[in-house]
Amino acid sequence: MKFNTALIFLFSGIILLLSEKNNFGSKPLYKTLSYLIIFIGTFTLAEHLGLSIVSIDNLIIPDELTAKNPGRMSPATAICSILIGVGFLAGLSTEKNTNNVGLYAIKFTAIISLIAIISYILLIPLSSKSSFYKSMAIHTSGLFLLISTLQLFNNPNSSFHQIVNEDYEGSKLTRKILPVIILFPILSSFILILAINQEVISTEFGLVAYAAVFIPLSIIYVSYIAVSLNKSEKERRKLAKELEESNKYYLKRFQQGVDQVSLIGTLDTNLNFTYVNDLFCEVLKYNKDEILNKNISILRSGHHNVEFYTDLWKKVESGEIWVDEIKNKAKDGSYHWTLTAIIPFKNEKGEIFEYMSLSQNITDRKTAEESKGEYLKKLEYKNKELEQFAYVASHDLQEPLRTVNNFTELLAKRRTDYFDELGLKSLQFIQDATSRMSELIKNLLDYNRLDKDNILTKIDCNQLVKDVKKDLSMNIKDAEATIIYNNLPILLGYETPLRLLFQNLINNAIKFRKKDTKPIIEINAKLNGDEWLFSIQDNGIGITTKYKDKIFVIFQRLHNKNEYEGSGIGLAHCRKIVDLHQGQIWVDSIDDEGSTFYFTIKIKEHD
Repeated sequence: MKFNTALIFLFSGIILLLSEKNNFGSKPLYKTLSYLIIFIGTFTLAEHLGLSIVSIDNLIIPDELTAKNPGRMSPATAICSILIGVGFLAGLSTEKNTNNVGLYAIKFTAIISLIAIISYILLIPLSSKSSFYKSMAIHTSGLFLLISTLQLFNNPNSSFHQIVNEDYEGSKLTRKILPVIILFPILSSFILILAINQEVISTEFGLVAYAAVFIPLSIIYVSYIAVSLNKSEKERRKLAKELEESNKYYLKRFQQGVDQVSLIGTLDTNLNFTYVNDLFCEVLKYNKDEILNKNISILRSGHHNVEFYTDLWKKVESGEIWVDEIKNKAKDGSYHWTLTAIIPFKNEKGEIFEYMSLSQNITDRKTAEESKGEYLKKLEYKNKELEQFAYVASHDLQEPLRTVNNFTELLAKRRTDYFDELGLKSLQFIQDATSRMSELIKNLLDYNRLDKDNILTKIDCNQLVKDVKKDLSMNIKDAEATIIYNNLPILLGYETPLRLLFQNLINNAIKFRKKDTKPIIEINAKLNGDEWLFSIQDNGIGITTKYKDKIFVIFQRLHNKNEYEGSGIGLAHCRKIVDLHQGQIWVDSIDDEGSTFYFTIKIKEHD
């Protein structure tokens, strides 16, 4: 092997190693080596043609062994070097045409080296070879064939890569036939030439025997491959037919289903209807003859402005699918809302040739939404009226109550001698009643303001209960109550209402205690899906089952005011606070054994 030839293979080996690592990470070195391979091959070929000014044959290492053209590689080796270098460079390009040039260069390298190898196998003497191949050694042609084969195999765009890796019928056939086409003629020709050279058989007999054996064996092998492929093809066609029948059935069922729930229409490029289904005609009150070949504009209701339709068709004509709600006018003048998708279809040239309209009738839903909107407006207005009425009524009621209370006090102080015992007792009843009425009105105002002007904040429930204990410290001390709590959560909520919730429930647990029993109140919380579940358990008098729902209604009392004081609004407050936090409140209780109040607080997004 000439030194320059060995240098080309060294550079080629390095390039193959570089191409194996992370997308040609060393591109400058890769390109430099490729250009050097082309440079060596080009200058050597120029020397063969007598065009070179500078000799490259012995530039690095002098050849003192070869008599004629020492150090010079054969023309075939030079051309293969140029081709392999071009193939390496073109392989870096992402452009299809450049990549194809590289593939052809690699293919020609493979063909040239394969011819050289076959000529060696068939024992063609050096003297009988053309000058093109004369000094190209078997190992040189073998290495070129190996390099070109690796390059073709690694390039997914090459036909060789597809033949080896793809599962198409052509690839399968080639993989089965190619080894025989290559190996059998070479092997049989080698045996034939060897036998003729050794004078075992004559040339005429050898040629006849070669034809007599090669042709029948080739026919038998090809027939075997054909039968095998035919069997596979029959199975494939059978499966394809079954799949086609299955697809037809499902497509038909799908179309029947879509026809029953969707208004379907197709339009040409002038936006004239070319097809409408029965549901389309049923909803929009047209028969098919009246709507076909008519422009889609006949459905316009006047509800949408010009910009709406301009934006619609601008989007569709750009190739995108338009989806939105649209109000259409039927033939009889009635209006119908539809959720509509308009789909453009393109031909092979990328031009739109047809549009399809798929719609669902949402008139009932839109009517319900409009009615709901009007109802909500009315409800909002009525709520404001009620809030104003509650405020004005409760505020204005306080004045006459104060007047009644002041005059009864005045009568009790200054005109005591005008009243007997019954009269004085009556004055006391009037004063108590007006005081209770004033307290009820105040509680009503508080109840009305409970969900106003609240700000969502992060609340540590442990600290909240600790603060409530301080507020109720006198009651707790008088009743000798024990309040147990730990590991309560930190959550997002409305601090003042939530504090009032715990205060009411703890205060009730202390108030409704059994005689001669020290209250024990236990507060717990656990995560329950997307909410916190709280429980406040006591060992008090309990609640009869039939009153479990009644206790949360405003101004509902279960006990005489002489037994347990209060306005009957505390638990109503609790329910409103829990509603404000999107939760629920309820109680489990056994009469004379105690109660457990449960309530949930919805977990907010940043809890």
